[in-house]
Amino acid sequence: MGQKVSTTSFSHVGTDEPHISRRKAILTKYPEILRLYGPDIRLFYVMSLLIVAQLSLAVYASKAQETKNGLVWFLLCWSIGGTLTHWLSLGNHELAHNLAFKKTIHNEILGMVSNCAQGIPSAITFKKYHLEHHYYQGVDDIDVDIPTDWEGIVFNTTIKKVVWVILQPAFYALRPLVVSPKPICMKSLVNVVSTIVFDALFAYMFGIKALLFNVLGTLLGMGIHPVAGHFISEHY
Repeated sequence: MGQKVSTTSFSHVGTDEPHISRRKAILTKYPEILRLYGPDIRLFYVMSLLIVAQLSLAVYASKAQETKNGLVWFLLCWSIGGTLTHWLSLGNHELAHNLAFKKTIHNEILGMVSNCAQGIPSAITFKKYHLEHHYYQGVDDIDVDIPTDWEGIVFNTTIKKVVWVILQPAFYALRPLVVSPKPICMKSLVNVVSTIVFDALFAYMFGIKALLFNVLGTLLGMGIHPVAGHFISEHY
């Protein structure tokens, strides 16, 4: 099963959460960075193009003669679909920090719309947990970006870690619900319902294969994929 990890627990440090101290140090040395603060409407334009591109590609892949071959369809879904949907996920990260519009609700609406192209509702719930990740980075049972002890114990060999990376979307989605469950709010409910309704209409109009292209592309783009390597470098 590959080389086994010798450590039996994660490393813990007693230092303060780094975001605040690093922010102060960087702004002291480079105060001009403050000019870059705040929303940038270009994010809206970029995400809009990505949404249109992903939905168009999904329809093409479900109808075109060139993609009748299952392997060709899968490779297109993994390579381009996975890239586009992952870029939308990164856009949702920026939206969680209100970096497209000045008003929070406008950022949240764009996040919900982007979920329609991804096929999976995540924008509102991601925002809840992601902001906590910034406030309590590395704190057990609060920062759900950090793998659980169970994950570290079970996925302790090279092969198992490959499996873990493949299953990364599942762990990323389910870990918060287990480690730090939160009551569902109205915005989350709207996010879920709007995505489900869009998915149903999209499948009805263009076929289940088109919907599967969106959903599978999102999952593949968060697993073993070149654009998903930042997950490992950032947190794991």
